[in-house]
Amino acid sequence: MSHPDDGIYRKDGIGYIAVSNVLGRTLPLFNPSKVSSLEWWQNNEPDAVEILERGQQRGTFIHAEVELALTGANRVHVKDRPSYEEMMSYNIHGYMTYLQPLLLEMKKQNPCSSLCSADELAVGGDCMETGSQQCSNLDNMLLIEKPIFCPHGWAGTPDVRLWWDSHYTIWDWKSVRSHKEEGVQKKEKSMRYYAEAFVQIGAYALAHNILAKQNPFMTPITQGVICICYDWREPHVHVLNRAELKKAANAFVQRYKVFQYLVESRFPIKL
Repeated sequence: MSHPDDGIYRKDGIGYIAVSNVLGRTLPLFNPSKVSSLEWWQNNEPDAVEILERGQQRGTFIHAEVELALTGANRVHVKDRPSYEEMMSYNIHGYMTYLQPLLLEMKKQNPCSSLCSADELAVGGDCMETGSQQCSNLDNMLLIEKPIFCPHGWAGTPDVRLWWDSHYTIWDWKSVRSHKEEGVQKKEKSMRYYAEAFVQIGAYALAHNILAKQNPFMTPITQGVICICYDWREPHVHVLNRAELKKAANAFVQRYKVFQYLVESRFPIKL
């Protein structure tokens, strides 16, 4: 399920506001320095629009190639896969080359991911690869871009939910511009740049765990990961522990309350 254009996720006649809309609407109040920095950059970078558009497209391509690597060609969102020309233009091969060891480890820690689809697991069947019931529940395995609907009114689509280092984890992919683009230097990205991603992961983890309290078969999220992908070095895996997740979730709750005040509406809403 892709992000809805109007920012409203729909399920069973109920509307849930997208986490990204909450963060975007409240950003000037909670992170004004990011807004001013972005405005300055857009005003002083002649190619700002193109760079932003390429960044979004690069992320889509990497997501599709990662899904292909983890789950197989019969699972991937085919429409999101890059053409040969796009692979070359965005140097996707470079990113995937450095991602391969990490992806192999992800598959090792989530052994049913390559053969079990969401539809197959939803009906409660055993894992086709391991023959085990361990992953027969849809909410305890590697899930790629499966939406979360929180009863308190927000929703979103985490990049991945999976087991990582013995923790059930919300995983968020990020990528930096290719070093082959004109004017781009080989420089690591500071985690300060991803402050909003911390809050987003907190929102997803909180929604998942609220649902887990209502469903004894769901495993709670106890860890978050922001993975920054490069095409010239191995990815940086930044782990958010339980305490950091709680802090991020509390930050989102505060912004969610302000958002509902600003839009003069309370979610979820009947459609």
